[in-house]
Amino acid sequence: MHLTFAPDSNAQEAPESSRRDAPGAPFPPLLQFLLGFIGGVMLDALLGGTSSISGTAAILGVLFTTAGVALFAWGLWTFAAARTGILLQRPASLLVTHGPYRWTRNPMYVGCVLIHVGIALAIDATWALLPLPAVIWLVTRTVIEREERYMRRRFAGVYVAYCARVGRWI
Repeated sequence: MHLTFAPDSNAQEAPESSRRDAPGAPFPPLLQFLLGFIGGVMLDALLGGTSSISGTAAILGVLFTTAGVALFAWGLWTFAAARTGILLQRPASLLVTHGPYRWTRNPMYVGCVLIHVGIALAIDATWALLPLPAVIWLVTRTVIEREERYMRRRFAGVYVAYCARVGRWI
């Protein structure tokens, strides 16, 4: 079933071209994930990684990375197909609740986490996993919570009901 909702009539409306009617983000979430991973790889190089990766861990790393890329792409494609704002600086014209959004409100961010873990395992950079909880916390505080406030304002009760059914991460 394809569920997509237009803004609630009680939601605050602004012209579609208005940048103020968008969740925005002080620091792009993909850059937060990337910098966290790079910092972790640098930490791994500095502390001398264990170099004890097994074939199973490397295979798991490739599987996690592949699943993360697929989930990220599916989330992106679902937004694009619904023709709603993908970038945080653009207004959301629809609340997308189908595709991967049936199971997580943030499939692209979950995909980023899987990619981070997968690459760290695949390249035997176990210290690269250390910054991941901080990155997840930072993305939640600086991006997701801002998006959620915007979506509650934009889609009101429909969004609140969606949040009750679907978890923020999983």
